[in-house]
Amino acid sequence: MPLIGQHPISWSKTGIIAYSNPNSKDSNLCITFLETVNGTNWRFHPPQKYILHPQLHEDQFSIDEIKKNQTPAANNTTTNNMPSNKNHTTNGTNNNTPGVQQQSGKQPAPQFFYNISSIHWSNWFSLIGDMLAVCDELGNMTMLIAGQGPDGATTFDKLTMLFQDNVYKIYNHVMPLHQSTPSIVSRLERKQTKKEYNTTILDFHWLSSTKSVVSAQFCALDNASNTYRTKAQQIPPYGIFHPPFMKYACLAIRKNGQIDFWYQFSNSKDHKKITLQLTNSENSRTKELDWLQFAKLTSINEDQSMLISTYSKLTQKVSFYKLQVGWNVNTAKPSVLNDPTLQIHQVLETTIDQLDSAGNVLELINLHVVSKSPLEKDSSPEVLLIYLISGTKKTLIKRFRLVQTQLSYDFVSTLKPNWKQPPGENVTQLLKSTRYNLQHHTDIKLENKAIYVTSEMLDGFVTFYFEDGSIASFNQNDWKLETERLIYQPQQGKYSNIITSTLSANFQYPGIPNVSTLEWIRVSPSLSGVLFKQIGKVTPDFLPIIQSNVADPTKDEVNATALAFGFVVSTHRQLANEDFSIACKTHILKILQLDEDRAKKFITTLMTRLFTFFNIVPDAPKEILDKIISLRSMQKVWLLQLELGNCFERSSIDEMARSIFYLKNVLFAFNGVSRNLHLAIEQMSNDSSIQQNSGKLFHKAFSKQDLIYSLIPAVKWFVKFITYLIQEMLILINNPPTKPNTLVIGILCAKIPRVMILSVMDEIKKIIQIISKFPENSYPILNESSHFLKLVLDDSPVNFEKFETFLVDVNNKFTTFSEQQPSQGREPSLLVNAEIPLDSIKMYDFLLTYSNNAVISHVDAAEIYFCDTSGLRISNMEIFQENVFHLLQPFEKGLILDMEDSALKSRKFSRILYDGITCDQLSVEELSDGKLKRCRRCGSVTRAGYVVGKNKTIVATNTQTRRWPTMYTRNCICSGMLYELDLK
Repeated sequence: MPLIGQHPISWSKTGIIAYSNPNSKDSNLCITFLETVNGTNWRFHPPQKYILHPQLHEDQFSIDEIKKNQTPAANNTTTNNMPSNKNHTTNGTNNNTPGVQQQSGKQPAPQFFYNISSIHWSNWFSLIGDMLAVCDELGNMTMLIAGQGPDGATTFDKLTMLFQDNVYKIYNHVMPLHQSTPSIVSRLERKQTKKEYNTTILDFHWLSSTKSVVSAQFCALDNASNTYRTKAQQIPPYGIFHPPFMKYACLAIRKNGQIDFWYQFSNSKDHKKITLQLTNSENSRTKELDWLQFAKLTSINEDQSMLISTYSKLTQKVSFYKLQVGWNVNTAKPSVLNDPTLQIHQVLETTIDQLDSAGNVLELINLHVVSKSPLEKDSSPEVLLIYLISGTKKTLIKRFRLVQTQLSYDFVSTLKPNWKQPPGENVTQLLKSTRYNLQHHTDIKLENKAIYVTSEMLDGFVTFYFEDGSIASFNQNDWKLETERLIYQPQQGKYSNIITSTLSANFQYPGIPNVSTLEWIRVSPSLSGVLFKQIGKVTPDFLPIIQSNVADPTKDEVNATALAFGFVVSTHRQLANEDFSIACKTHILKILQLDEDRAKKFITTLMTRLFTFFNIVPDAPKEILDKIISLRSMQKVWLLQLELGNCFERSSIDEMARSIFYLKNVLFAFNGVSRNLHLAIEQMSNDSSIQQNSGKLFHKAFSKQDLIYSLIPAVKWFVKFITYLIQEMLILINNPPTKPNTLVIGILCAKIPRVMILSVMDEIKKIIQIISKFPENSYPILNESSHFLKLVLDDSPVNFEKFETFLVDVNNKFTTFSEQQPSQGREPSLLVNAEIPLDSIKMYDFLLTYSNNAVISHVDAAEIYFCDTSGLRISNMEIFQENVFHLLQPFEKGLILDMEDSALKSRKFSRILYDGITCDQLSVEELSDGKLKRCRRCGSVTRAGYVVGKNKTIVATNTQTRRWPTMYTRNCICSGMLYELDLK
């Protein structure tokens, strides 16, 4: 296990997991992520291995060039133009940097790489989690970014180095990070250090941007209305947060008390650094020996200030400092950017207890400080001193609040007899001291030996990891064990069943192997499982939280509510949520083994709660639904429904979600192309230089018509989908099922998909009007794209005008029905199970009768019935390969496959026939060039974001256009992360 306070693993908001690899000769950093195999089973993607070493910034050549030339890379560091502030580091060459080997002549000097001590994704507050700071045990820090390469945006599984800081100097050098290969390993050697370095980074902290975030506080049952309500609040940025003219800012503290502050201006490529020292000891020997054992950086509710807490080995004192940042904004000239200035001063120094109340010797094993939201009544940071009671296996936690000292009027009057309160000013503010005190709250005694502690920002939970493998999470508001919250909670009063996390409903952390066999351990970002890595294994393991007893159906409602609230919390924090999805699905599969109908009802209850918690009204007016459909939270909800629906062999749950995703995708495509067409036509009409230059004219004309051409696959899918719906209606009319829960019932009866279909049809009419009014006359050959688009619509076996009239009438009829007989459960039942509740069975009778009169009677039934509607990809059987389309291991072993026991490759999971975003059929050329991406959540394969081949444009040309699918360079239409697919 890692040393206390180290963070050798970090799970990004995007879903990428970065962790140290301490025992390997070919890497010290690994990158992986969870990916679906077949919609039910998951696995960790084969780790990408990297070697981060102090000379990484010197690499100028590609791996092939290094092998070819066999010459050392020259130092290509850029001048950093450090500001004149006396605290700024210089950029002069320093030959004393730990771990940096000097080179001479043409022979490469020995190069070493070291263990990674801590890893930090930019997950704090409103950051998106795409930047990664990696610190080795010597104190060298390498800054990486995911999803960005020298040529622009790429997938999040690709890393690029931005700069490297070798303790005393920053080396600006943007370089794609190459995976470890034999040629790299041959010139590098792992060096296992046996001593400590005073430059080791003890703690690292990302600074937030100026954007506020929403945080869900709790949900509770309103006994008066018998409905669950949730409380959420918007939290403004607090502590130190950087202004918009900064790309990023972060800081770290080293063992020697040095504070490093890194930042970058938005209009600059250089990364800068400011260095401060906590102590100003004049005795150089004392300064050299005074190493910090623990250090913590914590955001506090004071303007542009941060708390630094330390414990010194030498003095055995706990010290607190306040760091203040001035961003030096030039209000007179906003375009002039000044470097920030930093100030630091000590606010408290105190000794710690050596004995407990019983006289037992105490050993301080950790100093942990938890920040409080500025919206809380007492926003003072909470200081946890964690002791091991010597001679026992017990842990003692002493809780303190660090509060600003208040000076009474009498005290000030005694010191200054002539002092008088200034008129009109608040005396409370005037009597605040610059000093702080520790206020002792309570002591908590734990029966096990704590070896690790973590806290999730904005969630308010502190998690302790014990030597025996158990894990406990406490809510820092009341310091109650979260897994027992509902057990001892009184069920009286206006509100009951108060839930603050998924754990509240007695979900338990799973049993894990003995910690002596682990390299590291960490609870997942949403507190829905445990991630750990065993010594000697290639990949980590993930075990979801569990309910020990699922046999009692009366617990389903509160369990579904707790899961729904946990999903809301993690969605507000912008987490990828794959850990939550696995935990939720595991629970539902346990219920499924007992009762399939009960499992389906559980999903419906869960989704109903989500609609309520997100303030979603599924049968709202169209103008409101248009906004609801575009919400990112709803995209996450549909993704959860898709993943949970895969549990069942005979169900429309997942197909409903996929249908909504594709309808939303087609709607987005038409809407985006329509806007861009208007802009292109307007520009070509107004810009005389384009009309006079034939090259520019062709480029603009080609780009305009290529926009139309890019819609053809989406139109084909939409025509095929409408045809499929009519096919299903034909079957229902001729052979009505005893229980109407087919996909077509959900699509046509639920208001959201019905409105989406009508919106797509409206957008199609807009496109047709544009291309009819503005044909391409300059280059007639390009007008073929418009011709092909009309041809696809004209060849539809379904008359779109009549079908649109039919949908409008159905929409009006069902709206009237809802006004006469409101039902909160009808729309969720339709959206989730595609099932009409018994109290609304009249909807089903009307739909069959009216569709027979208004649609079926006006089409050729035989032609519709025998139309080929394959390739819609709304069924899992069309997405995943047949050989993996089942549960691939006994359920008792969990949903995550052990990669070491599986020879399956990612390219063998999904059917690679159609593009899951463009809806186009993949050509032989596209399949052979290796430019494919796969969604790790829904399993779709796509080429979105890559250059479109000449065989997929209206005419072969070197002109490259920006098509609408480029919006999906990193993420799929389901919001899942895309990764580059290895086709070898």
